[in-house]
Amino acid sequence: MSSCQSEGEKVEHVEAYIVENTIMNAGGFYVPAGYKKVNSITNHEDNRGATLSRVRAIEDYYDSDGNFILTKVYDQSHKRLKNLQTEDTNNLEQELDQPLTLHILDDHAWKPVQLTDEQKDEVKAHVLKHTKDL
Repeated sequence: MSSCQSEGEKVEHVEAYIVENTIMNAGGFYVPAGYKKVNSITNHEDNRGATLSRVRAIEDYYDSDGNFILTKVYDQSHKRLKNLQTEDTNNLEQELDQPLTLHILDDHAWKPVQLTDEQKDEVKAHVLKHTKDL
């Protein structure tokens, strides 16, 4: 039996990125409505008994002119027990009135920031700090 089968697989991603926001207009088409900056930690674990996923993030929202709108801080988790075929989801969210993300420029390249190991550690600590009391 391999170690993946007995202990399972654990993956963690720490990211910082900027992405365009869109809204649906009256004609049913999606049009640009600004952008958001995101710092996030994504954890995924898959083992014989369960699949566990958790996303903790800080999202700063801006309008198309670059004016800050609001910040959303959230912690979302999902657990699926394989033997019982049951699922449980938990979503916690808070809105704030100040931008909080780290290490993201306003370059609108719409791609992930290449973080150094030190920056990943900073983003992880920052996100954990702001999601621990949700």
